[in-house]
Parts: sequence; C-alpha cells; structure tokens
Amino acid sequence: MKKLIFAFLMAALFFALLNFIYCNLDESVFGYKIVFKFTVPYMFALQSSPLPMGFVLLVTFCAGMITIALLEALPSFFKTLEIRSKNKKIRQLERELDVVRGLGEVRETRVEESESSEKK
Repeated sequence: MKKLIFAFLMAALFFALLNFIYCNLDESVFGYKIVFKFTVPYMFALQSSPLPMGFVLLVTFCAGMITIALLEALPSFFKTLEIRSKNKKIRQLERELDVVRGLGEVRETRVEESESSEKK
C-alpha cells in the first residue's frame, strides 16, 4: 500500500512540475499541432483533430504514471488473494481438528462409561 501511495504522490508531483513547465513555456514550443492517423488500406482511415504537443505529452505522462502505479499494486493484490486462501484453508483444518477432538472425547466418555459399568 505504501508503494501505491508513493507512486500517486510522485505522479502528482511530476504532473504539477510538467504543468508548470507547460504553462510557462512559449506557445511556439508546446503549441505545435499533432494529428494522429490510423489507416487500414482499402477499408477505412481515421484521423484525430489537431492536438497541441504539450497536451499530448501531459496525457502520455499521466497514463504512464497510472500504469506504473497499477503494475506496482498487482503483486500486493495477488499476495492478498494468496493470504485469504491460506486463511480459509487454516479455518477448514481447524474445523476438522475440532471435529476429530470431539469424536475423541465421545470415545473417551464411552470407554469410561463401559469401564464404570464393568466395575459395578
């Protein structure tokens, strides 16, 4: 959990830094328009509206930071699932042990009763 919080804090810090740079640099630097194209020949062609390069960089950075945070969280998620399954197995074994102990107590009581009836 600490890694996830650290990743989100670092993402926020870097986002603020990039936003500061983006807002304070000249329009000619980050204002360059980028058009994304995707074409499958003889079927269709897609084209985005022109986007400023600075906006594309910020979106790409944010997507990368979110992806890194999710990748950092995956191992802890799987560990949690593993711990839950092991706890479930422990509870099941404890119930079985209680049943076996209960059967042992019943047998001991029967043996004691039969011994006491034989003595009489």
